[in-house]
Amino acid sequence: WIGSVVYGSYFGSSIAVHPEHAWIAQLAQGYHSVWGFLIHGVTGPAFWVAFSGAALAWYLYIVRPDLPKRIAVAFGPLYAIVERKYGFDELYSWLFAGGARLIGRGLWKGGDQTAIDGIMVNGSARVVGWFSGVVRLVQNGYIYQYAFAMILGVLLVLSWVLWRIWSGTA
Repeated sequence: WIGSVVYGSYFGSSIAVHPEHAWIAQLAQGYHSVWGFLIHGVTGPAFWVAFSGAALAWYLYIVRPDLPKRIAVAFGPLYAIVERKYGFDELYSWLFAGGARLIGRGLWKGGDQTAIDGIMVNGSARVVGWFSGVVRLVQNGYIYQYAFAMILGVLLVLSWVLWRIWSGTA
């Protein structure tokens, strides 16, 4: 029944095999039934390699749990190389994780500590502190200093107005 749905006329002309996908048509020619397809899968080498690995693991770790340690001792350095996965984990850890940590440290030191904390937050606080220190010198409660500051302000405004009149830009 599945063969007639997939490779028969069940879908009509809605399924078309393009020339660049000719392997699908070849697969359809070799397909005879569900059981034939299953038997082909079970008789293939990939199935038997996977099955052998599962059977070997069962034997080594369930039936004879003493053998893995003896094999490890017998193969020594070769076993260590395979156990360490040829060093790829260390390489990836150094290259990718180390690089990501390096970038993160740079963003933390340069971006967060220097730009945000140092310039924006603490820098603006220092500017406000400096400015308030300057204003504190002027705002001291002595009326004669306030009057002097107002006279200076009036003189500056008068100078600016007169300069504009004399220069002809008013």
